[in-house]
Amino acid sequence: MISNMSTDATIDRPFRPLERLVETPSDRLRRIARIGAVVLPVAVTGYSVWYDALAAQAAPDLLQVLVFVIGGLSLYAVHRWPLLPTAVAPIVWAMTGSCSFVVVMSAVVAARRGRGWWVVLGVFTVLHPLGLVPDPCMFRAGHVAVPAESAPLVAVVLPALVGGAVGEARRVVGAREERLRLQAAAAAARAADVVAQERLRLSRDLHDVVGQGVSRMTLHATALAAQSDDEATRRLATRIADSGAGLLEDLHFVVGLLRNTEAQSGTRQPAVPDAATLATPSWQESFDAALEDGQDVVRRGPAAGPLARTAGLDTRCAAVLDAVAAEALHNARKHAPGSMVEVTAALLPDRLEVTFRNAVPSRSDAAGVAARGGLPDARRTGGHGLAVAAERAAEVGGLLRHIRTPDGRFRLDLELPR
Repeated sequence: MISNMSTDATIDRPFRPLERLVETPSDRLRRIARIGAVVLPVAVTGYSVWYDALAAQAAPDLLQVLVFVIGGLSLYAVHRWPLLPTAVAPIVWAMTGSCSFVVVMSAVVAARRGRGWWVVLGVFTVLHPLGLVPDPCMFRAGHVAVPAESAPLVAVVLPALVGGAVGEARRVVGAREERLRLQAAAAAARAADVVAQERLRLSRDLHDVVGQGVSRMTLHATALAAQSDDEATRRLATRIADSGAGLLEDLHFVVGLLRNTEAQSGTRQPAVPDAATLATPSWQESFDAALEDGQDVVRRGPAAGPLARTAGLDTRCAAVLDAVAAEALHNARKHAPGSMVEVTAALLPDRLEVTFRNAVPSRSDAAGVAARGGLPDARRTGGHGLAVAAERAAEVGGLLRHIRTPDGRFRLDLELPR
């Protein structure tokens, strides 16, 4: 057993420069590739003219130079009209004795592997044995030790093998990318299906459990309001019934949102409702409801009036302000019944600051309230209201903080941009 083996990531990691070149080519590499596509035909042409003159030990005549130039220009059409340079390459070989363009086109044809590619390579291979082209320059110059009969191997077969290997590697990478794309799409579809099923399950649970429970509560409150002889009881029961009816409307909206067919299919997610969409009480409505419940609320400064309009808040920030006010008063009524809630506001040039303060009752005070018919301690559990309110504030660029001050009071601070 080898104890000093490196990690799997190090063992399986490919050659890093090659990985960057194939998988994620940078803009610099792309620029180099574009420059190479422009320079290569010029380089092949210049090399062919020079090597032909070296093999012949004489300066090339004007016709040969013209043929080489035509061959180089034809290489620029290899992507759009590949048949053109493929036909020009053997003509250049036949007229000049240089097989440079056949070498290039053998590699290109094998790499592209287009329609009839093996036929083209077969034609290139038999040109020299049939005597249709002269010996290549490298054989005439004596720069190779193999006989001239091996010209098809050197000029066609070997370049075709190299080009075929490069092209096959490119196709393998492309196939793998396509496979990964299909796998990602399939995984996304499965995830969307799971989300859709969960949305349906949640919508059914909300409808069957919460909806039916709220509906029964509303019916009971309506019956109590109709049958009670006490005016205060009838008024309270009516308020409960109205609150239940409003909650049912919001619940039906949420159930419909969860059962939205476009959202289930994953094609389009519906817009997330903001604080005002689900009938969140307005700033003034929250304070009116608190007063009707007998809650002691004191508003000072700009908070005494329509604060959102006074501060010039937009619709989204105003909705967050309404939601935070409703949550602050609800928490004070729930966790500190009978305590006074003090609301202050400060208008700064770039933001609005609102503060809610209320006393936090001791355990003995809370037990006494419970004994007098208040909310039992067992039900006064923490929820997610402040966390949701903080998220709403953050979505509009605001901030919500809550602390317990040294004097035993609970303070909720809201900042909203103006």
